[in-house]
Formats: sequence, C-alpha cells, structure tokens
Amino acid sequence: MTIKVIDAICGAGKTSYAIQYMNEHTDKLFIYVTPFLTEVQRIKDQTLLEFHEPSSKLGKGKKINHVKELVEEGLNIVMTHELFARLDVEILLNIKREKYVLIMDEVANVLDTLNEIDKDDIRVMRDSNLIKIEEDGQITWLDPLYQGKKFNDIKLLSQKKNLFLHNNSIIFWTMPVSNFKSFKEIFILTYLFDGQIQKYYYEMKEIDYKKHSVLKNKNGNYELTKYDKCLEPRYEIGQLLKIYKDYQNGKSVSRMNSNYLNKKNNPEKALSKSWYDKADTKQIEQLRKNLVSIFRTQNAVSNDELFWTSFKNHAPSLKNVKCKLNKKDDRSKDNFVPFNTRATNNYADRTATAFLINRFMNPNENQFFSYRGIEVDEELLAISDLIQFLFRGCIRNNEPMYCYVPSARMRRLLKQWINFEI
Repeated sequence: MTIKVIDAICGAGKTSYAIQYMNEHTDKLFIYVTPFLTEVQRIKDQTLLEFHEPSSKLGKGKKINHVKELVEEGLNIVMTHELFARLDVEILLNIKREKYVLIMDEVANVLDTLNEIDKDDIRVMRDSNLIKIEEDGQITWLDPLYQGKKFNDIKLLSQKKNLFLHNNSIIFWTMPVSNFKSFKEIFILTYLFDGQIQKYYYEMKEIDYKKHSVLKNKNGNYELTKYDKCLEPRYEIGQLLKIYKDYQNGKSVSRMNSNYLNKKNNPEKALSKSWYDKADTKQIEQLRKNLVSIFRTQNAVSNDELFWTSFKNHAPSLKNVKCKLNKKDDRSKDNFVPFNTRATNNYADRTATAFLINRFMNPNENQFFSYRGIEVDEELLAISDLIQFLFRGCIRNNEPMYCYVPSARMRRLLKQWINFEI
C-alpha cells in the first residue's frame, strides 16, 4: 500500500476532496481523524454516510472502548488525533479485517518524549535487567513478572516495540507502525509534508507514500493530480501579506525587527527556543513593547482583530494590553494561538498577527532521525509552521493581513516561499 499524501495549501480543497471521495464510495468503511472536535460536526453534516463519534458515555467511561465497539460493528467513525494514537492491537486487527480506509486531516503526533522518565530511572531499569537496549536504540522489556507501578507504562509501551533510548538519557515514543499498516487505504491531508516529522517517521519505518496536488475541474468536482507546488497561488498570497519592515524616514525611526538584539546575538538564531531561554529581561521587555507599538501605532487594531504566538513558556513575559494570554488556557478569553495550531477556522476574521518564533526542530528529535540516516529539512519545517499559522487568519479568505515577523530568518524563508524558492 502507498499512502496518498494530499499536499496542498490551505483552501485548495483537501477536505472538500475527502468529503467528495467518501460520498462517492459509500460501499467503503472510513475512519476520519481530525485535530479538533469542531471539525467532527462538519464531516457528520456533509457526508452521505452516517459517521459515529466515540463517546465515553457509550464506552463504559472510556472513548477507546466505544471505538472498539464501533469497529466491531463495522461503522464509520470520526475521531481526534489524540484518540487515534491510543488504538490498541485488538482494535487495529479488527480495522484490518473490516478493510477500513483512513483519512487523516493534518499529520499526527508520531514522535514524543517520555518526560516522566529521567536518566536515573533508565539506569535503574537497565541495572535491574528490566529492559534491554537493542542496537537501534529500541527498548525491549525483559521481566514479564514485573507488577510495579513506576515502570508499568514503559513495560506496556515497549511491548509494542515503539520506545527508543536516545543519548542514554531520553526515551522517545513513536507511534506503532500498525496504526497505519492496518488500513486498506490511507489519505493524509496536509501542506508542505516534506518538512514535517511524519514524513521522516514514514522514511524511518519504510512506509511508502506519494504526494498529490488537488484541483477543482470544469465540472466543479475535485480531483487528485501530480504534485506541483507551482499550482499554489503564492504570489497572490504574498501581495496580501502586509509584512512589517523596519523603516527610517528623517526623524522617524523604527527598528522593531532588531531592537531586541544585543551585540552577542546572531540574527539568524534570534527568537529560537534557546535564544529565549538565554535572553535577558531587557530583551524580552523590548519585544513586549514592540508588540504594543505594532498593534497600537503601526497597525492599530482592536484586541479581537489580532492573534499572536510565542513559545508557550515564554508567552507570559510577552503578554500586554494588546496581546492577551489566559492563565487557564481558555483560548476563547485571549488572542494567543499556539504556533503549531492547524485545521481550525476560529481565527479567520483576524486581520493582524505576530509570529515571535524562529522555528527549529528540537535538537534531540533531529539527532534521533539523523542517527537513522534520515535527513531533516529545517527550513521547510520552519516555513511549514509559519504558513500554517498565518492561514489561521483572514488570509485564508483572500483578505489582506498585517504580519509582524521579527525573526530575520523567518522573514527570509517567507520571501523564498512566496518566490517558489523553497
């Protein structure tokens, strides 16, 4: 089986194609996976098939139990990414038996770290002969009689052959390959797939995939075609993005793309995660002031007309009278949006944004793939996240949008993307 990756820009018709495909193949069984519960209703409303949403009330207190029942009954299911990651061996065997088709809206979280396990825990497990580390780093559980609580999660996860030790200190969880190989057909709906972790995961697991573009034909129907990035309206998007640039006009001077730097900073690395971790109070305060100036003076907008992002643990130091952050993570009460947010239209009315991140892959994740001969494209990863973030705003409706992107590297990548250089 070769996975069909529909790699197309936001608004190109990926979801419309998926809905059309399901309506044209009512003889097949589908599992539709989406990041947000809000998209669940759209699938239920626009398809001819009857889709069922797993419920803890119908699954004896657990949604996964209801998934098991729905699969056994051979019913169409719509679920979130979080629930998809929890599919167990029994469910996957039934999925394979029933010949389900998987449609995944946006890529899944296929790689994660187990932060609750530290270096000393790993040493104890090895010294106690609870685990064995294979040549490729895979963790094998050795003690079938172990009934303790502390390492029970490691025991259960390692039995699925999806835990790996990295640098003798970090345990990586990878999604079981059976989560994909159990389906008869698979469609992934995303954009700039070559820069995403799921692509590197597929290469590591030797899973075949092929990229496609999607077009609307003369009859008004959507169809897949050979992947071609030149089909994307990048130039038109570039004309609509009003990207803030430093200016100097007589006595009027602005350097908000650089006034937060000090002499030791490399502009290409500024606003990365490590830069934030080392930045002094004055630098963060200057960035905070820049945000106020941007949305009060440079492009005056009300708070409900803008959205912004930073690394979450540094966002509290940047919030201000314009850029709000709710302490209880209730996004309906602020205008902060996590930088990796995808597949939501909740901010499509916002006319201005600030992206205060210089995106790099976590170094340990990068090493995890490079040690296995998988080359990571850091620049494609960065521009993928930036474009996806920008498309949460009104640009998705082909409306002009004001952007504050203070990272010189991210602005350069955005320009290269607009000019089809990346």
